[in-house]
Amino acid sequence: MFRYILRFGIQPGFHEDRRLETLIEFCKEASIDEVMFFIGPEELNSGHLTKEEAEPWLEGIAKAKRLLDPIGIKTSINPWATLLHTDRGRRLKSGQNFTLMVDPYGNRASAVACPLCENWRRYIVEMFSLYASIRPYMIWIEDDFRLHNHEPLIWGGCFCELHMKEFSRRAGKILSREEFVEGILRPGDPHPYRKVWLDVCRETMIELAKIISDAVHKVSPETYVGLMSSDPEVHCIEGRDWHGILDNLATQSTPSINRPHLPSYTEVTPQVYIMRFNAVSRLTKTFIPDHTMVYPELENFPFSLFSKSKAFTRFQLETSSVLDSDGITLDIFDIMGNGILLRDGYQDILSSSKNFINAIKTLGINFKRQYGVKVLVDPNSSYTINTYYGRSMDELRPRETFWAQLFSAYSITNIYDVDKDQKDSVVAISGQYLRNLSKGQIYSLFKNNFVMLEGEAIWTLYYMGYGDLIGIMNIKLIRHNTGIASYEQVCDNNKYYGIEEARMSSQNTAGDIFAIEYKETPDILSLIKDPYGNTVANGMAVYKGKAFIFPYGFFDNDFTAHRNPIRQEIVQKILEKYCYGQKLTFVRNLPYVGVFDYELEDKRVMVLVNASGDDIHSMRIYAPCWDKSELQKITKEQIIPAKANMRADRDDIILEEPLDRLGLMVLIGSK
Repeated sequence: MFRYILRFGIQPGFHEDRRLETLIEFCKEASIDEVMFFIGPEELNSGHLTKEEAEPWLEGIAKAKRLLDPIGIKTSINPWATLLHTDRGRRLKSGQNFTLMVDPYGNRASAVACPLCENWRRYIVEMFSLYASIRPYMIWIEDDFRLHNHEPLIWGGCFCELHMKEFSRRAGKILSREEFVEGILRPGDPHPYRKVWLDVCRETMIELAKIISDAVHKVSPETYVGLMSSDPEVHCIEGRDWHGILDNLATQSTPSINRPHLPSYTEVTPQVYIMRFNAVSRLTKTFIPDHTMVYPELENFPFSLFSKSKAFTRFQLETSSVLDSDGITLDIFDIMGNGILLRDGYQDILSSSKNFINAIKTLGINFKRQYGVKVLVDPNSSYTINTYYGRSMDELRPRETFWAQLFSAYSITNIYDVDKDQKDSVVAISGQYLRNLSKGQIYSLFKNNFVMLEGEAIWTLYYMGYGDLIGIMNIKLIRHNTGIASYEQVCDNNKYYGIEEARMSSQNTAGDIFAIEYKETPDILSLIKDPYGNTVANGMAVYKGKAFIFPYGFFDNDFTAHRNPIRQEIVQKILEKYCYGQKLTFVRNLPYVGVFDYELEDKRVMVLVNASGDDIHSMRIYAPCWDKSELQKITKEQIIPAKANMRADRDDIILEEPLDRLGLMVLIGSK
């Protein structure tokens, strides 16, 4: 069943007994299954702890374990640091002769360690062996187990002397840091130095996972080792091998465990959250091994109701169920020794939500058995990306989640897929994903599927020499906000959202425009115009009923202009017209309804998440592949399946059920 894991900070000797009393009271009231105790957390962290500094923390955790075991609550440990997140003025201590991390520009950390340093490796083995000595249920490796985001370093590392020696060895020549970084980022086709960088980073972190796992399991074979992870697109820049790392943390008797980031430390609008949830949490779940246990991290930094409402916390908690999660980790109280704040009332929402989430989990939803538009992604895209400027490591970051985020705004089912050989599917491509495919795979993709492309993917296809697949003769880039393009106007004689010749903005957050000249004219749906009404480019188009062309790109993760009811209806109509028969589901004319559609052995399950910001009183759901004879529902008010108030209208389900703001509803149908 769904497990609650509370992340908790208790400082040795600081009102310890009282904090433990309150902890036990909270755990009982909130249905907590496990407590993950911090060791030397942020505000109380002085850098890399010595063994002598860590021992009092372990003694306190062992004391807590003796109190938690009899009431059936497991005890785990979360050391704050491996490499260390950030310097924040910290320095190495006596005897810590560690090589320090260096960024691409030569800046050296004062405390963040280099992962190749043998002294640091001996230290981390000693420390994790010590942590394992009290035989915790789990030991968690924090998300500082990464090469990026180690302030005050710019981007991250590591380009120290040890690394430069290894980079030079693999390159077959002595390299300066400047020369190597220039090669990594060289505009155009990837320089061989790019592969050297990614391979060394990848192999280093896989090896470290094995070193830490072996240290723990030598002392406590039954202890699980889990990994917290960050944004998977950024992990691409350091060549992360998700399978290699997580499999090396596991043993035959202890499975791999991951703690994906839920992308909201402070409260944001639910509209923004559902898009980022798709871009980060669901992408992480796609990349990790199928057998990995998943406990997403819900955090409300800086830890109070001033950061996040209980309503939004509950929304995150319940929405995490669509990841097919095994449970959730809860970082909801500060970690510097204040303990549990009972008056905040988290115990009430946790207790009341657990039965609902378990009712969903009992249905047996399987992340790998979802249906929707297939958004194609590759965890290795940083190997193939062509940089445009060659100035920043962030240019190696893939931009492959655009469609998943847009579809979540448009209330359209979608899934990520890493399979390069697609057939008889609706696929959506953004960024430079196509560079990961062979010529044969590209031709097969366009021959055997309905393909949706945004601007950078179109640009990539053309410059790879395959523009003829969508009839392109020439393409020109129009930079946004240059006064050349102002708005886009529908020209296909259809009304959208009840508007004739409907218009949409082509400015501000619309991104750059890819003005396309066609050899064979496709079905042009819209035209892009200047402020005077003159046409400057073709807009959206469908080529031979096989490809949807969306000529905007380079959004820098902000495409607010395209979150628009007219565009939503156009895209939904295209899917309905050209992709009929595919297992696609969407909610018509309502924004920000997360739709997650699962086909199981004996039933269909649809989870609807209301991230719109408004209460919904009814909805019309396009679901041509659903049996509409009778549907059951589960809500947090009614967790026993009950008949849903609905009627069928051809391909649509008209659902006359309210769905409150930040609410979830589950529909169950026959297969």
